[in-house]
Amino acid sequence: MKKKWNMVSLEQLGKITSSKRIFKSEYVDAGIPFYRTKEIKELANGRKISTELYISKDRFNEINRKFGAPAIGDLLITAIGTIGEIYVVDNTNFYFKDGNVLWLRDFRDIDPYFLKYSLMAFVDELNGISHGSAYQALPIEKLNKHKIPKPSLPEQKRIVAILDEAFEGIDRAIANTEKNLANSRELFESYLNAIFTQKGYGWLEKKLENICSIKHGFAFKGEFFTAEKSDYILLTPGSFYESGGYRDQGDKTKYYIGEIPDGFILKKGDFLFAMTEQAVGLLGSSLIVPESDKFLHNQRLGLVQVTDGFEWHNDFFFHQFNTQKFRSAVQSSASGVKVRHTSPKKLGAISVYFPPNIAEQKVCADTLNELYAETQRLETIFRQKIAALNELKQSILQKAFTGELTADTANQVTKAAKEGIAA
Repeated sequence: MKKKWNMVSLEQLGKITSSKRIFKSEYVDAGIPFYRTKEIKELANGRKISTELYISKDRFNEINRKFGAPAIGDLLITAIGTIGEIYVVDNTNFYFKDGNVLWLRDFRDIDPYFLKYSLMAFVDELNGISHGSAYQALPIEKLNKHKIPKPSLPEQKRIVAILDEAFEGIDRAIANTEKNLANSRELFESYLNAIFTQKGYGWLEKKLENICSIKHGFAFKGEFFTAEKSDYILLTPGSFYESGGYRDQGDKTKYYIGEIPDGFILKKGDFLFAMTEQAVGLLGSSLIVPESDKFLHNQRLGLVQVTDGFEWHNDFFFHQFNTQKFRSAVQSSASGVKVRHTSPKKLGAISVYFPPNIAEQKVCADTLNELYAETQRLETIFRQKIAALNELKQSILQKAFTGELTADTANQVTKAAKEGIAA
């Protein structure tokens, strides 16, 4: 740190507060946009947003008169769940959710963008002073004590100008990489949906109930759940990826040490549906059990039992169940408000399409498997590049707030980002 840079706490520079609470009964169909953590994150990252919630102009004006509302140059920082996404207010025609977002206002002798960058540089420290068991929460009293460097205003503006230029190049590279990532997914999904929309010559159409039955899982007793490793893993909807497949839940894996009834220990190759939407996209997701005598068939999961004599290729039907058409049919079959559910009977009423012999099913599945593997390979490359570019941003931030940042350093970073060098 440069010796002439003083370290000052945020409470010495301005006020940190939250918003006036807004109740659900105050939401209206149109009016002043009401932003939650989701919208603040989008604003912080320069993305176009579309809010679903509004409060009336009269209510907004009333709050503004009594309590104030964000002014140009104020900062809003996400404070629950994802910590440290920061929006420098550049439009005052909105209000925001109390508690989830903290409001830095009336700051003196500090450039708002310098303040934003200084908080971004030490986001790990912000996470370190957060607490909570279910989710992280950043308390106002601890944020007030957080210290940042405070050089002169001209020096602040010099640093901001260098960071703005460097980050513009990095952010452009990230945006291009994210676009490539989205394109790789869309290419596979387009091909997948085309296969099952156009269908091949001689393909049959039948309801799922005519080629298999779907068996409910067992309601295993919660008193025998454990986080300690044991012989049996209890599958849950969280064991499924939204796009299908088995998800290893790591330290969130549920093990079971109680008595297990006959018929609920799964075999390798068993095919399951998630019949509860524990998270968006999980309803109707499927997985193929990767190992015998290790996983338990839990409630809310449907086990496919193929009708005797029917030729069923797991990978072929796995891909079909990931098509837009099938997933839409599952969603339409579901009931429930907060958590949506389907059932074996409702799944059984959905039509599927297939070649009548397993050899043709395998040829189709092998083609899709190869394309999917290539898509996954590209996604890995793109994700690694995005992670490296974000690390590059954090590196230059660290240089900025240890007094090591120069225009030459920033130019080198910008050039690296433009050339796609993320190392």
